[in-house]
Amino acid sequence: MKPTIPKSVIALAALLLWSSSSISATAGPAYEPAYANGHTVIISVKDPFPGKVARQAQNQYYEVIYPIGWQSLTTSVPQCNPCDHVGDGDDFFDYHDHVFAAEPSNTGRGAYGPLWRLNLVVPVLTGNIQHDAAVATLYAAHLPTTSAQAVKALLAATLADGSPIAELIDVDYVFLAAIVNPNAAH
Repeated sequence: MKPTIPKSVIALAALLLWSSSSISATAGPAYEPAYANGHTVIISVKDPFPGKVARQAQNQYYEVIYPIGWQSLTTSVPQCNPCDHVGDGDDFFDYHDHVFAAEPSNTGRGAYGPLWRLNLVVPVLTGNIQHDAAVATLYAAHLPTTSAQAVKALLAATLADGSPIAELIDVDYVFLAAIVNPNAAH
């Protein structure tokens, strides 16, 4: 039986992932693809944001982690395929999509800004082989999640027995990011 990954371990791993991939103050920003309102955009990331930020100033950002074995479950390919930010080798967190709750041209009722709060979306695994296979299959059917609405649909999805297939983990980490011209990275 495969052990369940506790939320605290997942949150710690994600925080280490983001903090260890921090860019020095003298380095230029990193550029990555992301989804916003259903289409692909390019983001410029400069993290972490120093100090505490009022919750109402933070915007929602989701990192949708692909299930183990995703290659046989979906034709969707993660935007990070893999992104080994920590340098610890290939693991579960290295395969994910970036989803922003809004973008400058469609602000989502005030949901766009430079400060983004990291939230992980992960499959709910129990260690039961049949259950976890059903979760992975249904979870993969929701990929890619290209908008905040698609993330909410994934989080609301359940198996026939009512078991959730995904959960949201708030990592309590804020970073700076902007959606930029697609040619900015070149």
